Amino acid sequence: MRIIKYVVILISLFSARFSAFGQVSAIDTAQVLQQLEQIDVQSLRDSIVNHPEYYPLIADSLQSIMGVDATMLDSLMDTVAVAAPPRPKGDIETTIDYQARDSIYFDLQNQMMYLYGESQIDYGDISLSADRIALDWVTNNIQANYTLDSAGKKIGKPVFKEKQDVYETDDIKYNFKSKRALINGVITEQDGAFMHGEKVKKNEKNEMFIRGAKYTTCDHAYPHYYIKSQKLKVIPNNKVVSGPFNLYFGEIPTPIGFPFGMFPQPKEKSSGIIFPSYGEDQNRGFFLRSGGYYFDINEYMDLKLTGDIFTNGSYGLQSVSTYRKRYAFSGNFNLRYNKTNSTQFEDDSFSKDFWLNWSHSPESIGTSRFSASVSAGTSTYTANANNVGYDYQQSVNAQFNSNVSYSKTFSGTPFNLSLNARHSQNISTEVVNVTLPELSFNMNRIYPFKNVSGVKDGVLGKLGFSYNLVAKNELSNAAVANPSFNVVNRSSMDDSLIGFSSDNLSQLFDRAKLGARHSIPIATSFNVLKYITMSPSFNYTEVWYPKELEYTYDPVLEGVRVDTLNQFSRAGWYSTGASVSTRFYGMYNFSGGKVQAIRHVITPSVGFSYSPDFGDPSRGNYQEVTVDADDNTRILSKYEGFAYGGPSLGESASLSFSMNHNIEMKVKTKNDSISEYKKVKIFDNLSMSSGYNFLADSFNLSNINWNARTSLFNSMVSFNMSGTVDPYVYVLDSIGANDQVYQRRINKLAWNSGEGIGRLTRGNVAIGLNLKPKGSKSDDSQNQGQGMNPNHINNSDPDNPFLPGMEENQVAGNVNQFISRDPNMYVPFDVPWALNINYSFNYTKNGYADPVITQTLNFSGNLSITDKTRIGFNSGYDIKQKEFTVTRLNVGRDLHCWTLNFNWVPFGPRQSYFVEIRVNSQLLKDLKLDKKSRSTYTSF
Repeated sequence: MRIIKYVVILISLFSARFSAFGQVSAIDTAQVLQQLEQIDVQSLRDSIVNHPEYYPLIADSLQSIMGVDATMLDSLMDTVAVAAPPRPKGDIETTIDYQARDSIYFDLQNQMMYLYGESQIDYGDISLSADRIALDWVTNNIQANYTLDSAGKKIGKPVFKEKQDVYETDDIKYNFKSKRALINGVITEQDGAFMHGEKVKKNEKNEMFIRGAKYTTCDHAYPHYYIKSQKLKVIPNNKVVSGPFNLYFGEIPTPIGFPFGMFPQPKEKSSGIIFPSYGEDQNRGFFLRSGGYYFDINEYMDLKLTGDIFTNGSYGLQSVSTYRKRYAFSGNFNLRYNKTNSTQFEDDSFSKDFWLNWSHSPESIGTSRFSASVSAGTSTYTANANNVGYDYQQSVNAQFNSNVSYSKTFSGTPFNLSLNARHSQNISTEVVNVTLPELSFNMNRIYPFKNVSGVKDGVLGKLGFSYNLVAKNELSNAAVANPSFNVVNRSSMDDSLIGFSSDNLSQLFDRAKLGARHSIPIATSFNVLKYITMSPSFNYTEVWYPKELEYTYDPVLEGVRVDTLNQFSRAGWYSTGASVSTRFYGMYNFSGGKVQAIRHVITPSVGFSYSPDFGDPSRGNYQEVTVDADDNTRILSKYEGFAYGGPSLGESASLSFSMNHNIEMKVKTKNDSISEYKKVKIFDNLSMSSGYNFLADSFNLSNINWNARTSLFNSMVSFNMSGTVDPYVYVLDSIGANDQVYQRRINKLAWNSGEGIGRLTRGNVAIGLNLKPKGSKSDDSQNQGQGMNPNHINNSDPDNPFLPGMEENQVAGNVNQFISRDPNMYVPFDVPWALNINYSFNYTKNGYADPVITQTLNFSGNLSITDKTRIGFNSGYDIKQKEFTVTRLNVGRDLHCWTLNFNWVPFGPRQSYFVEIRVNSQLLKDLKLDKKSRSTYTSF
């Protein structure tokens, strides 16, 4: 038809405007009008009026091919006097940018465009690159393919991008109008998971239907593991639904499979069902565990409720919550409850246990702070736990402690406040101590005369005092200490451990230790003879209690009645003293050799303290009581066993003295050219201390304590020795049955009896050995020259990295490429390792009694065979008992996208093993296989 002729003329007139590398530039209106003068405008007008269906063809020709925009198009049509019909909105709604390295070919008759060589088309949010691309303007279809080079290798495989989604394919067909696609040989990533598929259909909702699918979180071209299914449906930002599937490690199928599967993959947290794991326990039978529901409460907090059920009737419930407010606080809460039925035949007994873990940490900096660290529960929880998983720390720990604290600093003042709730529990002894609350109010040291002229640099200027108040209420279920005399009204409950439960609250409160203590220390310091520092001090202490004890002798029962008087009671005492200290330096220089000098520093200190006798019954703090029928008396405190005790018994005027010694030498290093030196410590500390009470009626001299500490070979070996010497003489009276020693300690110094400074009553030697290799630097330049990059993934590498006919250097290059593609195949020769050995020797001896000697050996270490494989162990040996302590061996292997862990306790009461194969990705964190001893469970 005539109008087609005009269209062809228009296209031919402006064909010079085309570019093989980009979108055609927009043309100037004047230039278009000048070219249109060569056309029979009236004939063109008549053709368009008679055949309005061809108007879109002309419009598309001018817009898409020649770059004319809508405004310019209307102006051109007005010029040719055409009442242009309304231009319908085409299927292609925005500009198409295209380019190709080799060439672009237009088939005007069939309205096709072909791009060759490193081609790319961009259309809105869609981008397609490939070696060959064909675009059909009529059907709105686009098709892309790769080509083969001379070696038969695929080049220019199509890569299709739509917003955040990327598809690497063998070939693809896509329709701009329907937004549907047919894809062959696809690899795509969706929300952290990778899908490999032979044939894929993609609809307008971006849902994919994949045949011959592999689902994995491994980003290698040849994934280390994957779920293989013939049918897979991917719903973006929601889930992946699978038909029958098997789990493969490498290319090896496993028996782990299901008739169908669903793998949630939302980009944001959402509530949903948690599917349970299944397995068998040797004592409780078959089970389903960790099934329940996850609640995404809000952006700050979530909650997971799960449960376990066993065929023998046992069950468990768990509640786990995490929370966080940015720049404010974060924490987690875990509460577990178990009901465990007896495993014995025809035994209907059961136990109920719970365990609570809570951690709260503040993140903001301010004048107040709240934190919590709680680990508490029933003492039988660990023994009866339904946990099939292996928790080594929970199983070997006997002592658990908790603390919930709040602290407040009052700005602009020296005052600060803290509140604590403490808990300590020993699951072996079942002793539980709870301190609720514990209060501490402090005033930092202030110097009232610091700014007074004339005295600010003197004794008064340095005079300062502070204030401290502590108060607590402590509950304990431990037995009450039994005194050495007969208590006639002592309850039988006092001799036993009581359960820490609501049924025993009255007994627990009877044993409660409630009280407060005030302390006011006052001190100053000044120099005497320039080098001697003197520090006098005065300390006042007062305690408050809501009760006190009263003692009465019962002649009928021949014992003491101890009554508790519920009334406010207080007691105060003070002490004063002063200390004097200085330092002496000594240096010995050597004229030659490697050791240049030895220096020592001696720090002697002498202190004197005095405290009146607050034990005098007239002061009201102590009571003299007859304790037996022989009229023997004892002076007993009214605050015996209370929270902070009471004032000390007897007047005291004591002199304490100590001496600390530090010795080190100056050694010349090997580098003589610059004369460098380093310090080598001979003794970090060599000290001795004791004291003498002038007012004591006997045994005035205190025990002598000494300590020596040093380290050798750059702290590779540590050495610590300490001990106590009793300076008084022991007299042996007799040796009874079973070698029972009857002896007396008399008020006579061993030095005066020719026995030296005294008897060693306590000694300790601790030696530690910490070994590890010196750090070595990797040769980065060599690695770069070999092209080794463990993060590099090359999907176009040939399946076989070692091709026949290669030269030696080519083979080496491909070996490095193969290692870079799979770093787990690389084994380094610099093996990191660490070995810690600690030996402890303890000696105690009381006079002529046989010494008690204990020796323990603890050792631990780790060995990294490769960058991904680590072996660790810890154990100990009791030399006296000739048996090992709890010994554990653990092996971990990180295989890029999944991890193998093995924990083994080879002997002892905790003998067991635990094997776990787990996918590293959080997306499939429940895909694992665990086995503990003879118990196995599998989870998907």
